[in-house]
Amino acid sequence: MNVALIFPNNLYTSPYLPYYTQILEKAGTTYDIISWNRNNREEKGTLAFSLHNKGASNFLRIFDYFKFAKFVIRTIEKNNYDKLIVFSCQLGIYLKQYLGKNYKDKYILDIRDYSPIVPYFGNRMKNLIHNASAVSLSSEGFKTWLPEYDNYMLSHNVNKNLVNAALNSNSREKPFFQNKTIQLDTIGQIKDFDSDSKVVSTLGNNPKYSLKFMGFGSTLANLKAFVQENGLNNVVLTGPYKKEEESELLSNTDFINILISNNTFNNQVLSNRLYLSALLNIPCLVNDYSIEQRKIIEEYQFGIVIKEYSTIPQEIEDYIQNFESSTFTARCQAFLKKVLNDYLFFEKTLTEFINTPNHVRR
Repeated sequence: MNVALIFPNNLYTSPYLPYYTQILEKAGTTYDIISWNRNNREEKGTLAFSLHNKGASNFLRIFDYFKFAKFVIRTIEKNNYDKLIVFSCQLGIYLKQYLGKNYKDKYILDIRDYSPIVPYFGNRMKNLIHNASAVSLSSEGFKTWLPEYDNYMLSHNVNKNLVNAALNSNSREKPFFQNKTIQLDTIGQIKDFDSDSKVVSTLGNNPKYSLKFMGFGSTLANLKAFVQENGLNNVVLTGPYKKEEESELLSNTDFINILISNNTFNNQVLSNRLYLSALLNIPCLVNDYSIEQRKIIEEYQFGIVIKEYSTIPQEIEDYIQNFESSTFTARCQAFLKKVLNDYLFFEKTLTEFINTPNHVRR
């Protein structure tokens, strides 16, 4: 069995590719990664299409996708792959005709975020999905804008080994709320100035709170300027970090900030911070309009659903007053068990897909 994973970006932008490659390697399956080198960064072990048009117009970006799709088809035909794993709606739409003609029921489509082009290609998207052997989603919420389909499966944005380690650890015995001030931390990409500025405006210079932003992103400079201009002395921005440092960086955190702006892209996603909250037994804050995250917090209750930013201080104080540590950690464990069960189903489906010459849908 020879499989191609087709990813329309540099590999370093995709922490979830190893979820597939680990299973392929475990099954002894030969595979190639066909990627798009958008950032002029060579990556070993890939069949890469190099084109970097930063700041290009929408027309040029569409044209670039056509070029990448042609490169993909040439590479597929040269290497005669048995099965394909295609990442993103956009790429799938460009390859739809080729996939339907040559790889019907022989490809998996992986979807990790909302694509604004989907409403314009409804029929094409429907055919793309119904011709797939299975479609992997990182959030159940994506089903609200995708066609009805029987073979959707969840592939969470978290490593199975981390979930297993958390389920078997003694971290549930950790102390809670031991700091002199309540430590509210934001970790990961700093890219939502609208929400982050509301958080620091609400809690800035409040002596009961300390805020830390750990990571790098497109709005970090703007947020730093906002903090300085407003003289917010309880807000710290620390900059980039290594992924393996997350646990240590959050060792004194009381709450993880997962508050985001209200838009179509954000409302259905599951943030990496949500998984960190459950993995590390740290309560989180989510918006009521971030629908999928709200549903999870309402069901498993390891955080606070915020309706208005102005209510954050009172919501946190009420939460701490009613907090019961053993109940909280049990709720984190319940969520992680659900994530693990979803992963095992994903692993089973992918293993069947690569081990069966003509895979029959579930």
